[in-house]
Amino acid sequence: MALNFNFESLGIRLPQRNKNAHKGSHGKVLVIAGSEGMGGAGILASEASLYCGSGLVTLFTHKSNVEASLVRNPEIMALGIQDRIEIPDNINVFLIGPGFTNDKWSEIAYKCLSTNTKNAYLIFDAGALYFLSEPTKINVSKGAILTPHPGEAAKLLNTAIENIQANRESSAKKIAIKYDAEAVILKGYNTVVYIKNTDKTFLCKDGGPELASAGTGDVLAGILSALLAQGLSIKDACLLAVAVHSKAGINFREEVGEIGLNASALIMLSRKMLNQ
Repeated sequence: MALNFNFESLGIRLPQRNKNAHKGSHGKVLVIAGSEGMGGAGILASEASLYCGSGLVTLFTHKSNVEASLVRNPEIMALGIQDRIEIPDNINVFLIGPGFTNDKWSEIAYKCLSTNTKNAYLIFDAGALYFLSEPTKINVSKGAILTPHPGEAAKLLNTAIENIQANRESSAKKIAIKYDAEAVILKGYNTVVYIKNTDKTFLCKDGGPELASAGTGDVLAGILSALLAQGLSIKDACLLAVAVHSKAGINFREEVGEIGLNASALIMLSRKMLNQ
């Protein structure tokens, strides 16, 4: 049986920051996201990572998205990539997939992870999940986290969405086992978090239809990357990211209403909660 949790019940806090801390002290995150015409996903994910505490955030995206990213967030190092990708050293967390499509650019971006991902966490989100069955070998020493919505989960397990929704807890566990993931966050109403090394499933009952808008999943992935970068364990990072994200939706609903939540609004609300 799943264990229920929410923001108030967790009691998970980020480590206290040292007075002598510098940007490298709080983790380096590389977001690989945003094919042509899908730049917003990478911008939202990288912004959420930055605003939720990552020390240094780099965005690898399609070259057509670079200007928009730099205008919105000059603090994020945005680089346009095409045929060849050089992965920087000492990345602590890779987040790959927001804004991926079934195109050549996304395939190239995904395959870049076949090298130099050692000693890092790896978050597979959105379009990157569709490449998981490909034969490309990815070397992940610290662990992979998968963040599918029900449609993506159905694709991963080669089943119908109805089957996923009827068996959400067992579906999350099956995905983790099939793809050797350390954790699976199955998004949607009553978000499920399965943690492999505990063999436990956790259920967040917070959140509702206010979160059903474009980009909210990109924000969740960005929050998760920031928490991992700052030193939380996979379990604590997954639970806190989901709890903060859901609570941000509740706060929006209480202040504004159910209708019209833009994903960007979640970022500021999440930052405020993490600073409390």
